[in-house]
Amino acid sequence: MNRKARPLIALVVALFGIATSYAVAQTHRKVTLQASVPFAFEVGNRTFPAGSYIFEMATGSPMVTDKSAVLVVRNSERKLYAAVATDITAMDAAPAAHKVQFVREGNRVYLAKVWHQGNAAGLNVRAASGAGTELESQEIDVLSVNAVPVLGGM
Repeated sequence: MNRKARPLIALVVALFGIATSYAVAQTHRKVTLQASVPFAFEVGNRTFPAGSYIFEMATGSPMVTDKSAVLVVRNSERKLYAAVATDITAMDAAPAAHKVQFVREGNRVYLAKVWHQGNAAGLNVRAASGAGTELESQEIDVLSVNAVPVLGGM
């Protein structure tokens, strides 16, 4: 094979790979939810005050067979932002409504899970380092906030 043809073949193979991965990525539509959160909460190493927030499943609506995903959280004014890697968690039955769940541990509240209506698979947000290390005798509460879908994403 001619030395000049090798780079051309490599370029064609690379472009084919990019086009194929783009087509696969398009099959996962991102899911964007909006919720009014009446309390301050933590995502990763960032604290968000009470307010209206966008929760975007950036890697699409998860499937039970998925291992991980990415969740983007931002306020409506787009001034506060966090992107976090998540695990996938599953319910026995798909939720009837979009939900965002938080865990209150002592005086701190952490984003815990995001559920897309009709999907038994949800996003499980990993707690920041240090979370869950407070006194074990403290009570842990699960708080749920209903969310609504944002058409067309953001």
